[in-house]
Amino acid sequence: MRRHVGFAVLVLLGAAIYSPSVHSLVMLAFRNETYSHVLIIPAVSLFLLWIERQKVFSKTGTELFPGAAVCVGGLVVYALAFAIRDRLDSPAFRNQDISNDFLTLCMLGAVAWVIGSFLVAYGRQAFKRARFALLFLVFAVPLPMFLLNAVIAALQFASAEASDVVFKLTSVAYHRHGLVFEFPNVSVQVAEQCSGIRSSLSLFILSIITGHLFLGTFSRRLILALAIFPIAMVKNAFRIVTITLLANYVDMRFLTNHWIHSSGGILFFAVALVLFIPLVWALRRTEARLGRRTE
Repeated sequence: MRRHVGFAVLVLLGAAIYSPSVHSLVMLAFRNETYSHVLIIPAVSLFLLWIERQKVFSKTGTELFPGAAVCVGGLVVYALAFAIRDRLDSPAFRNQDISNDFLTLCMLGAVAWVIGSFLVAYGRQAFKRARFALLFLVFAVPLPMFLLNAVIAALQFASAEASDVVFKLTSVAYHRHGLVFEFPNVSVQVAEQCSGIRSSLSLFILSIITGHLFLGTFSRRLILALAIFPIAMVKNAFRIVTITLLANYVDMRFLTNHWIHSSGGILFFAVALVLFIPLVWALRRTEARLGRRTE
């Protein structure tokens, strides 16, 4: 109990130190859908610690100096963020004097503080058992803009290629140049908003959790994580094709003010799950067969 209280005190101290950045991150999550997932990351980490608590806390100790070093490292990163803040000019959201990359550094420092506090309170053996749950907090760190833009661009162009394949399968007449698809009644450009970055990040995080909970080998966990890109590409293609064909043959409003365009992401997320769930099942089956062969 003393260790739990000590850890809670250290985390609360960190919350006080990093509170301005945490508050900005919460505001970012509410204003920018790309980062809406960060609000549930700490809760998922706590849940993972809870379900594995007997294993994690079966052997505890104290790593004062290594833990303190990690905490200090977090503070150094936090101070660095303020020192170079003027150079980090990638806006997180409009009308706010804060940058995305500034928050990236700040939250890296906050995650380091939590990990260092855990080492101080529970020791190295407990950290090894809780490593996944603690490192999972990294998903609460905003992606730096150069990486985020690269991912969005990759999804954008890959989605256009996948949409081209699906359009050809439908045998509809159209003309394509680059990211623009021209139909008799409508022209559609696969914009950054069509990249599906929000759902793709959610799928990737889901794959990491699923791999940890249901797969036992690193190779299969890696396959599941890497498979998210083609799954997201197919999901985006189905959304683009569906909305485009509805706009071209039914009503132009499907591209402007229809719910399927503005809020239909959940509907098309089901397409991704239809691909994701059988893949998890297949990977589990291969592990089971491998296990029987090695017995």
